[in-house]
Amino acid sequence: MEKPIVTVKQGKLQGVFEDNVLGSRYLAFKGIPFAAPPVGKLRFKDPEPPASWEGIRDASKNAGDISIQLKQSPIETIIGDEDCLYLNVYVPNNIYKTTGNPVMVWIHGGAFVMGNGNDISKRPDYLMAKDVILVSINYRLGALGFLNIGHEVASGNQGLKDQVAALRWVKENIETFGGDPNNITVFGSSSGSASTHLLMLSPLSKNLFHKAILQSGVATSIWAVKKNTEASAFKLASIFGNDSKDPKEVVEFLQTIPAAAIINTQFEVVSLEEASITNIPFGPTVDEKSKRPFLPCPVSQLLDDANDIPMIIGCTSHEYIMFLIDASKKNLEKKYAIIELLIQRATNLQDSKKITQLAEQVKEHYFHNKPITKESIPSFIQCLSDLYFCIPAKNFVNDQKKKKQAPIYYYNFSYVGNEMTSTKLMSDNLPMIGASHSDDLTYLFYQLSCKVNDPKPPAIGTKDREVLEILTTIWTNFAKTGNPTPAVDEYITTIWLPVTTDRFNYLDIGDTLQLLTFTDNDNILQKCKY
Repeated sequence: MEKPIVTVKQGKLQGVFEDNVLGSRYLAFKGIPFAAPPVGKLRFKDPEPPASWEGIRDASKNAGDISIQLKQSPIETIIGDEDCLYLNVYVPNNIYKTTGNPVMVWIHGGAFVMGNGNDISKRPDYLMAKDVILVSINYRLGALGFLNIGHEVASGNQGLKDQVAALRWVKENIETFGGDPNNITVFGSSSGSASTHLLMLSPLSKNLFHKAILQSGVATSIWAVKKNTEASAFKLASIFGNDSKDPKEVVEFLQTIPAAAIINTQFEVVSLEEASITNIPFGPTVDEKSKRPFLPCPVSQLLDDANDIPMIIGCTSHEYIMFLIDASKKNLEKKYAIIELLIQRATNLQDSKKITQLAEQVKEHYFHNKPITKESIPSFIQCLSDLYFCIPAKNFVNDQKKKKQAPIYYYNFSYVGNEMTSTKLMSDNLPMIGASHSDDLTYLFYQLSCKVNDPKPPAIGTKDREVLEILTTIWTNFAKTGNPTPAVDEYITTIWLPVTTDRFNYLDIGDTLQLLTFTDNDNILQKCKY
Protein backbone atom coordinates (compact mmCIF):
# COMPACT_ATOMS: atom_id res chain seq x y z
CA MET A 1 0.00 0.00 0.00
CA GLU A 2 1.17 3.52 -0.79
CA LYS A 3 2.84 5.29 2.12
CA PRO A 4 1.56 8.86 1.98
CA ILE A 5 4.23 11.45 2.79
CA VAL A 6 3.77 15.21 3.00
CA THR A 7 6.28 17.95 3.78
CA VAL A 8 5.38 20.65 6.31
CA LYS A 9 7.61 23.51 7.47
CA GLN A 10 9.14 21.38 10.24
CA GLY A 11 9.91 18.29 8.13
CA LYS A 12 8.38 15.25 6.43
CA LEU A 13 5.35 13.35 7.78
CA GLN A 14 4.20 9.85 6.91
CA GLY A 15 0.49 9.23 7.40
CA VAL A 16 -1.73 6.19 7.12
CA PHE A 17 -4.86 5.20 5.20
CA GLU A 18 -7.77 4.24 7.45
CA ASP A 19 -11.07 2.54 6.62
CA ASN A 20 -14.18 4.66 7.03
CA VAL A 21 -17.13 2.98 8.78
CA LEU A 22 -19.30 4.49 6.03
CA GLY A 23 -17.15 2.87 3.33
CA SER A 24 -14.15 4.17 1.34
CA ARG A 25 -11.00 5.35 3.13
CA TYR A 26 -9.42 8.49 4.44
CA LEU A 27 -5.88 9.57 5.09
CA ALA A 28 -4.79 10.38 8.65
CA PHE A 29 -1.75 12.29 9.86
CA LYS A 30 -1.69 12.12 13.66
CA GLY A 31 0.33 13.56 16.50
CA ILE A 32 1.79 16.50 14.56
CA PRO A 33 3.55 18.97 16.89
CA PHE A 34 2.29 22.53 16.32
CA ALA A 35 4.20 24.05 19.27
CA ALA A 36 7.05 23.16 21.59
CA PRO A 37 6.23 20.94 24.59
CA PRO A 38 4.94 23.36 27.31
CA VAL A 39 6.97 21.78 30.11
CA GLY A 40 9.57 22.96 32.63
CA LYS A 41 10.17 26.69 32.26
CA LEU A 42 7.54 26.80 29.47
CA ARG A 43 4.75 25.76 31.88
CA PHE A 44 2.19 28.62 32.12
CA LYS A 45 3.94 30.40 29.22
CA ASP A 46 2.75 31.29 25.72
CA PRO A 47 3.32 28.47 23.23
CA GLU A 48 6.70 28.46 21.48
CA PRO A 49 7.23 27.35 17.84
CA PRO A 50 7.70 23.60 17.24
CA ALA A 51 11.14 22.16 16.53
CA SER A 52 12.02 20.77 13.12
CA TRP A 53 13.05 17.13 12.66
CA GLU A 54 15.32 15.15 10.39
CA GLY A 55 14.11 12.28 8.24
CA ILE A 56 10.46 11.19 8.10
CA ARG A 57 8.28 11.51 11.21
CA ASP A 58 5.78 8.70 11.77
CA ALA A 59 2.32 10.31 11.81
CA SER A 60 0.37 7.06 11.54
CA LYS A 61 -0.62 6.97 15.22
CA ASN A 62 -1.30 9.33 18.12
CA ALA A 63 2.36 9.89 18.98
CA GLY A 64 1.58 13.00 21.02
CA ASP A 65 -0.53 12.61 24.13
CA ILE A 66 -3.72 14.42 25.08
CA SER A 67 -3.65 17.23 27.64
CA ILE A 68 -3.23 15.94 31.18
CA GLN A 69 -6.61 15.79 32.95
CA LEU A 70 -8.73 14.04 35.54
CA LYS A 71 -10.89 11.22 34.23
CA GLN A 72 -13.86 10.63 36.52
CA SER A 73 -15.21 7.30 35.26
CA PRO A 74 -15.16 4.42 36.07
CA ILE A 75 -12.62 5.43 38.72
CA GLU A 76 -10.97 8.80 39.25
CA THR A 77 -7.59 8.70 37.50
CA ILE A 78 -5.11 11.01 35.78
CA ILE A 79 -4.74 10.55 32.02
CA GLY A 80 -2.73 12.40 29.39
CA ASP A 81 0.51 14.34 29.61
CA GLU A 82 1.74 17.90 29.96
CA ASP A 83 3.44 17.46 26.57
CA CYS A 84 0.21 17.73 24.56
CA LEU A 85 0.44 20.34 21.81
CA TYR A 86 -0.28 18.09 18.85
CA LEU A 87 -2.90 18.11 16.12
CA ASN A 88 -4.30 15.64 13.59
CA VAL A 89 -5.13 16.13 9.90
CA TYR A 90 -7.65 13.94 8.08
CA VAL A 91 -8.08 13.92 4.29
CA PRO A 92 -10.78 11.98 2.39
CA ASN A 93 -9.25 9.50 -0.05
CA ASN A 94 -11.11 10.91 -3.04
CA ILE A 95 -9.65 14.41 -2.60
CA TYR A 96 -6.14 13.24 -1.68
CA LYS A 97 -3.62 14.88 -4.06
CA THR A 98 -6.13 17.57 -5.08
CA THR A 99 -5.86 21.22 -4.08
CA GLY A 100 -8.05 24.05 -2.78
CA ASN A 101 -10.22 21.93 -0.48
CA PRO A 102 -12.22 23.48 2.40
CA VAL A 103 -10.76 23.01 5.87
CA MET A 104 -12.62 22.48 9.14
CA VAL A 105 -10.78 22.85 12.47
CA TRP A 106 -12.42 21.10 15.43
CA ILE A 107 -11.96 22.44 18.99
CA HIS A 108 -13.07 19.91 21.58
CA GLY A 109 -15.20 20.73 24.61
CA GLY A 110 -14.94 19.61 28.22
CA ALA A 111 -15.39 22.68 30.47
CA PHE A 112 -11.75 23.72 29.86
CA VAL A 113 -10.64 20.86 32.15
CA MET A 114 -11.09 17.69 30.08
CA GLY A 115 -11.55 16.31 26.58
CA ASN A 116 -9.23 15.83 23.63
CA GLY A 117 -8.94 16.19 19.88
CA ASN A 118 -7.60 12.70 19.14
CA ASP A 119 -9.52 9.92 17.42
CA ILE A 120 -9.46 7.82 20.61
CA SER A 121 -12.77 9.51 21.43
CA LYS A 122 -14.18 11.00 18.21
CA ARG A 123 -13.30 9.61 14.80
CA PRO A 124 -13.85 11.82 11.73
CA ASP A 125 -15.54 9.11 9.58
CA TYR A 126 -18.90 10.85 9.09
CA LEU A 127 -17.36 14.18 8.00
CA MET A 128 -14.80 12.38 5.79
CA ALA A 129 -17.67 11.32 3.52
CA LYS A 130 -18.29 14.99 2.65
CA ASP A 131 -15.04 16.07 0.92
CA VAL A 132 -13.60 18.39 3.55
CA ILE A 133 -10.23 18.29 5.28
CA LEU A 134 -10.60 18.04 9.06
CA VAL A 135 -8.04 19.21 11.61
CA SER A 136 -8.54 18.37 15.30
CA ILE A 137 -6.36 19.92 17.96
CA ASN A 138 -5.28 19.48 21.57
CA TYR A 139 -4.60 22.38 23.92
CA ARG A 140 -3.62 22.84 27.56
CA LEU A 141 -6.43 22.39 30.09
CA GLY A 142 -7.18 23.33 33.69
CA ALA A 143 -4.59 25.24 35.70
CA LEU A 144 -1.86 24.34 33.18
CA GLY A 145 -3.87 26.00 30.40
CA PHE A 146 -5.51 28.91 32.19
CA LEU A 147 -3.60 29.96 35.33
CA ASN A 148 -3.70 33.77 35.55
CA ILE A 149 -1.80 35.33 38.45
CA GLY A 150 -2.29 38.92 37.22
CA HIS A 151 1.32 39.25 36.06
CA GLU A 152 3.10 38.56 32.77
CA VAL A 153 4.89 35.54 34.34
CA ALA A 154 1.56 33.69 34.09
CA SER A 155 -1.06 35.90 32.50
CA GLY A 156 -3.69 33.30 31.59
CA ASN A 157 -5.31 31.94 28.42
CA GLN A 158 -2.39 29.65 27.61
CA GLY A 159 -4.86 27.08 26.27
CA LEU A 160 -6.51 29.66 24.01
CA LYS A 161 -3.10 30.79 22.76
CA ASP A 162 -2.40 27.12 21.98
CA GLN A 163 -5.49 27.20 19.77
CA VAL A 164 -4.14 30.30 18.01
CA ALA A 165 -0.79 28.55 17.49
CA ALA A 166 -2.61 25.56 16.00
CA LEU A 167 -4.58 27.83 13.64
CA ARG A 168 -1.38 29.56 12.60
CA TRP A 169 0.19 26.17 11.87
CA VAL A 170 -2.87 25.19 9.81
CA LYS A 171 -2.73 28.45 7.86
CA GLU A 172 0.97 27.88 7.08
CA ASN A 173 0.86 24.15 6.30
CA ILE A 174 -2.60 23.00 5.22
CA GLU A 175 -1.87 23.60 1.53
CA THR A 176 0.54 20.66 1.51
CA PHE A 177 -2.40 18.39 2.50
CA GLY A 178 -4.56 19.83 -0.30
CA GLY A 179 -6.37 22.36 1.89
CA ASP A 180 -7.25 25.95 1.09
CA PRO A 181 -5.60 28.28 3.66
CA ASN A 182 -8.15 30.93 2.67
CA ASN A 183 -11.18 28.76 3.45
CA ILE A 184 -10.90 27.63 7.07
CA THR A 185 -13.94 27.06 9.31
CA VAL A 186 -13.45 26.72 13.06
CA PHE A 187 -16.11 24.78 14.96
CA GLY A 188 -16.57 23.42 18.45
CA SER A 189 -19.07 22.31 21.07
CA SER A 190 -19.59 23.55 24.65
CA SER A 191 -16.28 25.04 25.87
CA GLY A 192 -14.96 24.35 22.36
CA SER A 193 -17.78 26.53 21.06
CA ALA A 194 -17.03 29.29 23.59
CA SER A 195 -13.37 28.98 22.53
CA THR A 196 -14.39 29.40 18.89
CA HIS A 197 -16.33 32.53 19.80
CA LEU A 198 -13.40 33.88 21.84
CA LEU A 199 -11.14 33.27 18.84
CA MET A 200 -13.51 35.50 16.84
CA LEU A 201 -13.01 38.25 19.42
CA SER A 202 -9.26 38.01 20.01
CA PRO A 203 -6.81 40.29 18.16
CA LEU A 204 -4.36 37.35 18.09
CA SER A 205 -6.49 35.23 15.75
CA LYS A 206 -7.55 37.86 13.21
CA ASN A 207 -7.42 36.52 9.63
CA LEU A 208 -6.58 32.96 10.71
CA PHE A 209 -10.05 31.60 9.83
CA HIS A 210 -13.01 32.60 7.74
CA LYS A 211 -16.19 31.00 9.14
CA ALA A 212 -17.32 29.72 12.55
CA ILE A 213 -19.80 27.18 13.94
CA LEU A 214 -20.78 27.63 17.58
CA GLN A 215 -22.49 24.59 19.12
CA SER A 216 -23.88 25.18 22.62
CA GLY A 217 -21.62 27.88 23.96
CA VAL A 218 -20.75 31.56 23.46
CA ALA A 219 -18.21 33.88 25.05
CA THR A 220 -21.03 35.62 26.93
CA SER A 221 -22.28 32.40 28.60
CA ILE A 222 -22.10 32.70 32.38
CA TRP A 223 -19.52 29.91 32.56
CA ALA A 224 -17.27 30.98 29.68
CA VAL A 225 -15.00 33.69 31.14
CA LYS A 226 -13.79 33.74 34.73
CA LYS A 227 -13.11 36.65 37.08
CA ASN A 228 -11.00 37.02 40.25
CA THR A 229 -8.49 34.48 38.98
CA GLU A 230 -5.44 35.82 40.81
CA ALA A 231 -6.84 34.56 44.11
CA SER A 232 -7.24 31.08 42.63
CA ALA A 233 -3.60 31.05 41.47
CA PHE A 234 -2.28 32.03 44.90
CA LYS A 235 -4.67 29.58 46.59
CA LEU A 236 -3.34 26.75 44.42
CA ALA A 237 0.23 27.52 45.52
CA SER A 238 -0.89 27.79 49.14
CA ILE A 239 -2.43 24.32 49.01
CA PHE A 240 1.02 23.02 48.10
CA GLY A 241 2.60 24.94 50.99
CA ASN A 242 3.72 28.22 49.40
CA ASP A 243 1.97 31.31 50.82
CA SER A 244 4.10 33.89 48.99
CA LYS A 245 2.31 36.85 47.42
CA ASP A 246 5.11 37.41 44.89
CA PRO A 247 3.79 36.29 41.46
CA LYS A 248 7.23 35.37 40.11
CA GLU A 249 8.05 33.33 43.19
CA VAL A 250 4.71 31.54 43.11
CA VAL A 251 4.95 30.68 39.42
CA GLU A 252 8.51 29.39 39.78
CA PHE A 253 7.30 27.28 42.70
CA LEU A 254 4.31 25.90 40.75
CA GLN A 255 6.64 25.00 37.87
CA THR A 256 8.32 22.51 40.23
CA ILE A 257 5.09 20.75 41.25
CA PRO A 258 4.30 17.57 39.26
CA ALA A 259 1.62 18.23 36.64
CA ALA A 260 -0.50 15.35 37.94
CA ALA A 261 -0.52 16.89 41.43
CA ILE A 262 -1.75 20.23 40.04
CA ILE A 263 -4.52 18.55 38.07
CA ASN A 264 -5.53 16.47 41.09
CA THR A 265 -5.66 19.53 43.34
CA GLN A 266 -7.04 22.30 41.09
CA PHE A 267 -10.71 21.83 42.04
CA GLU A 268 -9.86 22.72 45.66
CA VAL A 269 -9.55 26.38 44.66
CA VAL A 270 -13.25 26.57 43.70
CA SER A 271 -15.49 28.24 46.30
CA LEU A 272 -18.75 26.55 47.29
CA GLU A 273 -20.72 29.31 45.56
CA GLU A 274 -18.71 28.97 42.35
CA ALA A 275 -18.97 25.16 42.46
CA SER A 276 -22.76 25.49 42.60
CA ILE A 277 -22.68 27.46 39.33
CA THR A 278 -19.94 25.94 37.16
CA ASN A 279 -17.24 24.07 39.10
CA ILE A 280 -14.67 25.22 36.54
CA PRO A 281 -11.47 25.95 38.51
CA PHE A 282 -9.52 27.71 35.75
CA GLY A 283 -10.74 29.01 32.40
CA PRO A 284 -10.55 31.96 29.98
CA THR A 285 -9.87 35.36 31.55
CA VAL A 286 -9.08 38.94 30.63
CA ASP A 287 -5.28 38.80 30.33
CA GLU A 288 -4.31 42.46 29.94
CA LYS A 289 -1.06 41.85 31.88
CA SER A 290 0.24 39.66 29.07
CA LYS A 291 2.80 40.97 26.58
CA ARG A 292 0.51 39.58 23.88
CA PRO A 293 -2.98 39.51 25.41
CA PHE A 294 -5.59 37.16 24.00
CA LEU A 295 -8.40 39.12 25.68
CA PRO A 296 -7.01 42.60 26.31
CA CYS A 297 -10.32 43.81 27.80
CA PRO A 298 -13.72 42.36 28.81
CA VAL A 299 -15.70 40.41 26.22
CA SER A 300 -18.44 43.08 26.20
CA GLN A 301 -15.91 45.58 24.83
CA LEU A 302 -14.61 43.20 22.15
CA LEU A 303 -17.94 42.18 20.63
CA ASP A 304 -18.14 45.15 18.26
CA ASP A 305 -14.68 44.46 16.83
CA ALA A 306 -15.19 40.71 16.35
CA ASN A 307 -14.37 39.09 13.04
CA ASP A 308 -17.41 39.77 10.86
CA ILE A 309 -17.53 36.30 9.34
CA PRO A 310 -20.38 33.91 8.43
CA MET A 311 -21.56 31.98 11.46
CA ILE A 312 -23.73 29.02 12.43
CA ILE A 313 -24.81 29.16 16.06
CA GLY A 314 -27.31 27.22 18.12
CA CYS A 315 -28.21 24.91 20.99
CA THR A 316 -29.84 21.59 21.67
CA SER A 317 -33.47 21.71 22.79
CA HIS A 318 -32.82 20.49 26.37
CA GLU A 319 -29.16 21.23 27.08
CA TYR A 320 -29.25 20.72 30.83
CA ILE A 321 -30.33 17.05 30.86
CA MET A 322 -26.67 15.98 30.95
CA PHE A 323 -26.00 18.02 34.09
CA LEU A 324 -28.99 16.77 36.11
CA ILE A 325 -27.60 13.39 37.11
CA ASP A 326 -28.78 14.01 40.66
CA ALA A 327 -32.50 14.74 40.41
CA SER A 328 -33.23 14.28 44.10
CA LYS A 329 -35.57 16.79 45.76
CA LYS A 330 -32.65 18.09 47.84
CA ASN A 331 -30.54 18.80 44.76
CA LEU A 332 -33.47 20.37 42.91
CA GLU A 333 -33.98 22.74 45.84
CA LYS A 334 -30.27 23.64 45.73
CA LYS A 335 -30.59 24.42 42.01
CA TYR A 336 -33.71 26.51 42.67
CA ALA A 337 -31.81 28.49 45.33
CA ILE A 338 -29.09 29.63 42.90
CA ILE A 339 -31.43 30.96 40.19
CA GLU A 340 -31.06 34.49 41.52
CA LEU A 341 -27.26 34.17 41.38
CA LEU A 342 -27.43 32.81 37.81
CA ILE A 343 -29.60 35.75 36.77
CA GLN A 344 -27.16 38.22 38.29
CA ARG A 345 -24.37 36.57 36.27
CA ALA A 346 -26.46 36.48 33.10
CA THR A 347 -27.53 40.14 33.25
CA ASN A 348 -24.56 41.74 35.05
CA LEU A 349 -27.11 43.68 37.10
CA GLN A 350 -25.76 45.22 40.33
CA ASP A 351 -29.07 46.35 41.83
CA SER A 352 -30.06 43.53 44.24
CA LYS A 353 -33.70 44.64 44.23
CA LYS A 354 -33.91 44.41 40.44
CA ILE A 355 -32.17 41.02 40.49
CA THR A 356 -34.69 39.70 43.02
CA GLN A 357 -37.61 41.03 40.97
CA LEU A 358 -36.25 39.45 37.82
CA ALA A 359 -35.65 36.15 39.62
CA GLU A 360 -39.28 36.13 40.74
CA GLN A 361 -40.41 36.67 37.14
CA VAL A 362 -38.17 33.85 35.93
CA LYS A 363 -39.42 31.47 38.63
CA GLU A 364 -43.01 32.33 37.78
CA HIS A 365 -42.30 31.77 34.06
CA TYR A 366 -40.78 28.30 34.49
CA PHE A 367 -42.23 26.96 37.75
CA HIS A 368 -45.58 28.82 38.01
CA ASN A 369 -45.07 29.25 41.78
CA LYS A 370 -45.59 25.53 42.34
CA PRO A 371 -43.61 23.64 45.03
CA ILE A 372 -40.40 21.90 43.97
CA THR A 373 -41.04 18.18 43.40
CA LYS A 374 -39.96 15.46 40.94
CA GLU A 375 -42.63 16.86 38.62
CA SER A 376 -40.52 20.04 38.45
CA ILE A 377 -37.68 18.26 36.55
CA PRO A 378 -38.77 19.33 33.03
CA SER A 379 -39.08 22.93 34.27
CA PHE A 380 -35.59 22.78 35.78
CA ILE A 381 -34.14 21.40 32.56
CA GLN A 382 -35.72 24.17 30.48
CA CYS A 383 -34.88 26.96 32.93
CA LEU A 384 -31.22 25.99 33.38
CA SER A 385 -30.79 25.15 29.68
CA ASP A 386 -31.92 28.68 28.91
CA LEU A 387 -29.82 30.43 31.55
CA TYR A 388 -26.59 28.52 30.87
CA PHE A 389 -26.82 28.14 27.09
CA CYS A 390 -29.80 29.29 25.02
CA ILE A 391 -30.48 32.82 26.31
CA PRO A 392 -26.81 33.93 26.05
CA ALA A 393 -26.70 32.59 22.48
CA LYS A 394 -29.96 34.29 21.47
CA ASN A 395 -29.02 37.57 23.16
CA PHE A 396 -25.67 37.52 21.35
CA VAL A 397 -27.38 36.97 17.99
CA ASN A 398 -29.97 39.67 18.71
CA ASP A 399 -27.14 42.09 19.41
CA GLN A 400 -24.98 41.09 16.44
CA LYS A 401 -27.68 41.04 13.77
CA LYS A 402 -27.98 44.84 14.08
CA LYS A 403 -24.25 45.41 13.58
CA LYS A 404 -22.81 42.73 11.30
CA GLN A 405 -22.97 42.17 7.57
CA ALA A 406 -22.00 38.49 7.44
CA PRO A 407 -24.89 36.00 7.71
CA ILE A 408 -25.78 34.36 11.04
CA TYR A 409 -27.62 31.02 10.86
CA TYR A 410 -29.31 29.93 14.09
CA TYR A 411 -30.42 26.35 14.83
CA ASN A 412 -32.21 24.33 17.50
CA PHE A 413 -31.20 20.64 17.57
CA SER A 414 -34.23 18.79 18.94
CA TYR A 415 -33.80 15.31 17.45
CA VAL A 416 -33.90 12.35 19.85
CA GLY A 417 -32.93 9.14 18.08
CA ASN A 418 -31.92 5.56 18.80
CA GLU A 419 -28.17 6.17 18.60
CA MET A 420 -26.23 6.07 21.86
CA THR A 421 -25.18 9.54 23.04
CA SER A 422 -22.74 10.75 25.70
CA THR A 423 -25.70 11.79 27.86
CA LYS A 424 -27.37 8.37 27.68
CA LEU A 425 -24.04 6.76 28.61
CA MET A 426 -23.87 8.77 31.83
CA SER A 427 -26.98 7.40 33.49
CA ASP A 428 -30.08 5.33 32.84
CA ASN A 429 -32.02 7.62 35.15
CA LEU A 430 -31.70 10.86 33.20
CA PRO A 431 -35.04 12.21 31.92
CA MET A 432 -34.52 12.11 28.14
CA ILE A 433 -37.31 14.56 27.35
CA GLY A 434 -35.41 16.12 24.45
CA ALA A 435 -31.96 16.55 22.94
CA SER A 436 -29.30 17.04 25.60
CA HIS A 437 -26.01 18.91 25.59
CA SER A 438 -23.65 17.36 23.00
CA ASP A 439 -26.29 14.99 21.55
CA ASP A 440 -25.71 16.60 18.14
CA LEU A 441 -22.10 15.31 18.17
CA THR A 442 -23.39 11.73 17.83
CA TYR A 443 -24.39 12.61 14.26
CA LEU A 444 -21.22 14.56 13.35
CA PHE A 445 -18.55 12.18 14.67
CA TYR A 446 -18.16 8.45 15.11
CA GLN A 447 -17.86 8.50 18.92
CA LEU A 448 -16.09 5.35 20.05
CA SER A 449 -17.45 5.38 23.62
CA CYS A 450 -20.98 5.42 22.20
CA LYS A 451 -20.35 2.61 19.70
CA VAL A 452 -18.99 -0.10 22.03
CA ASN A 453 -22.13 -2.23 21.90
CA ASP A 454 -23.15 -1.31 18.36
CA PRO A 455 -20.09 -0.47 16.23
CA LYS A 456 -21.99 -0.06 12.96
CA PRO A 457 -23.05 3.43 11.83
CA PRO A 458 -26.78 4.16 11.59
CA ALA A 459 -28.23 2.03 8.80
CA ILE A 460 -29.25 3.63 5.50
CA GLY A 461 -32.99 4.24 5.51
CA THR A 462 -33.23 4.91 9.25
CA LYS A 463 -34.12 8.27 10.75
CA ASP A 464 -30.78 8.32 12.61
CA ARG A 465 -28.89 7.96 9.33
CA GLU A 466 -31.01 10.71 7.79
CA VAL A 467 -30.12 13.09 10.63
CA LEU A 468 -26.44 12.12 10.29
CA GLU A 469 -26.58 12.98 6.57
CA ILE A 470 -28.46 16.23 7.24
CA LEU A 471 -26.08 17.49 9.91
CA THR A 472 -22.85 16.57 8.13
CA THR A 473 -24.16 17.98 4.83
CA ILE A 474 -25.28 21.29 6.35
CA TRP A 475 -22.04 21.74 8.32
CA THR A 476 -19.78 20.93 5.36
CA ASN A 477 -21.87 22.94 2.87
CA PHE A 478 -21.30 25.90 5.16
CA ALA A 479 -17.56 25.17 5.35
CA LYS A 480 -17.36 24.99 1.56
CA THR A 481 -19.41 28.04 0.59
CA GLY A 482 -20.74 29.87 3.66
CA ASN A 483 -24.26 28.72 2.74
CA PRO A 484 -25.51 25.66 4.70
CA THR A 485 -28.41 24.90 2.35
CA PRO A 486 -27.59 26.04 -1.20
CA ALA A 487 -30.21 23.65 -2.64
CA VAL A 488 -32.97 21.24 -1.65
CA ASP A 489 -32.19 17.52 -2.03
CA GLU A 490 -33.25 14.16 -0.56
CA TYR A 491 -31.98 15.15 2.88
CA ILE A 492 -32.09 18.96 2.87
CA THR A 493 -35.81 19.59 2.54
CA THR A 494 -35.81 23.20 3.77
CA ILE A 495 -33.75 26.24 2.82
CA TRP A 496 -32.20 27.69 5.97
CA LEU A 497 -32.57 31.46 6.01
CA PRO A 498 -30.20 33.58 8.12
CA VAL A 499 -31.34 35.85 10.93
CA THR A 500 -32.32 39.33 9.73
CA THR A 501 -32.61 42.64 11.56
CA ASP A 502 -36.37 42.15 11.96
CA ARG A 503 -36.78 38.37 11.87
CA PHE A 504 -35.06 35.80 14.10
CA ASN A 505 -35.19 32.81 11.75
CA TYR A 506 -33.93 29.46 13.00
CA LEU A 507 -33.76 25.92 11.71
CA ASP A 508 -35.25 23.26 13.96
CA ILE A 509 -33.35 20.02 13.34
CA GLY A 510 -35.72 17.38 14.63
CA ASP A 511 -37.77 14.59 13.10
CA THR A 512 -38.19 17.03 10.22
CA LEU A 513 -36.35 20.18 9.16
CA GLN A 514 -38.43 23.27 9.89
CA LEU A 515 -37.64 26.93 9.38
CA LEU A 516 -39.24 28.76 12.31
CA THR A 517 -39.04 32.17 13.99
CA PHE A 518 -38.23 33.20 17.55
CA THR A 519 -40.01 36.13 19.18
CA ASP A 520 -38.98 38.07 22.29
CA ASN A 521 -41.57 36.01 24.17
CA ASP A 522 -39.32 32.97 23.64
CA ASN A 523 -36.61 34.66 25.70
CA ILE A 524 -37.60 35.38 29.28
CA LEU A 525 -34.76 37.86 29.87
CA GLN A 526 -35.80 39.78 26.75
CA LYS A 527 -39.42 39.74 27.82
CA CYS A 528 -38.73 40.86 31.39
CA LYS A 529 -38.07 44.53 31.96
CA TYR A 530 -34.91 45.01 33.99
